[in-house]
Amino acid sequence: MTDHRVLAHLGLQAREYDAAIRTYIPEYEQMIATVVRLVHGDIIDLGTGTGALAAAILEANPTARVKLVDIDPAMLEAARVRVAPFRDRAELVQASFDAPLPPCDAVVASLALHHVPELDRKRALYARIFEALRPGGGLVIADATVHEHGKEHDLTYVTWSAWMAEHGIEQPEADVLFAKWAGEDRYYPLATELRLLADAGFARPDCFWKYGPMTVYGGFKD
Repeated sequence: MTDHRVLAHLGLQAREYDAAIRTYIPEYEQMIATVVRLVHGDIIDLGTGTGALAAAILEANPTARVKLVDIDPAMLEAARVRVAPFRDRAELVQASFDAPLPPCDAVVASLALHHVPELDRKRALYARIFEALRPGGGLVIADATVHEHGKEHDLTYVTWSAWMAEHGIEQPEADVLFAKWAGEDRYYPLATELRLLADAGFARPDCFWKYGPMTVYGGFKD
């Protein structure tokens, strides 16, 4: 992802994103809370969007410091407003996933890394994150993981569609959205993501939470 824009991808203004994401993403609040529990110290939030995850981390952990990274200036501006109460514990950086990473205690990414479609590029990103992490540090990712075909794939989308229907998005509209997102997003199976993490150096990559397509997974550096 070198120039991803939320407005073009989702048809949303940045200010609309926070409300809409809760209609699209099953158990969004629980997913974010799981990430928050797993990280501390100096944290990099890749693809921060409106800064929801970063703000949750900063609020829950008064000693945490978060570098919010996003390529989209509109999203960064929304994030700037959101994390303003945390002052010097939050730093905003306009950059792509390919930018150098400073040493840190954790890297997080929420609904962002599905914009890295190439396996080799994602593996290389995970390796660069592993190198940036201090000993004991972790990479924690919150994103969709979906089997490419079969009953498992179908059941995942049944769960996803049911959530959206509960929040006012009926099946025909959901199908249109799924088709639109498929043009840019790439969801890999959880097993593939864990293998990429292992290839990058994480000794014990694992899944920490899952509901339908939404998954929190990652690993820690010994």
